[in-house]
Amino acid sequence: MKRATPKDRHIGQKIAEFRTGRGWSQSELAAQMQLHGCDLTTDMIGKIEIGYRAVSVYEIDKFVEVFGVSYDELFAK
Repeated sequence: MKRATPKDRHIGQKIAEFRTGRGWSQSELAAQMQLHGCDLTTDMIGKIEIGYRAVSVYEIDKFVEVFGVSYDELFAK
């Protein structure tokens, strides 16, 4: 399977870092995203974290909202 996101973008890795930093499982993050109106499943989050699923602009907005971080922090290398 081909990667959807280049490895050097790190967004999936940053999402995983923010998630684990809060002590959340992928299903807990999926629940938080759904509470904020973004219908992501645990499987989708797993694929985002390993780079096999691209993240939409809407989803990026919701990750920023759920984690309470800036866009710069989310896209930092």
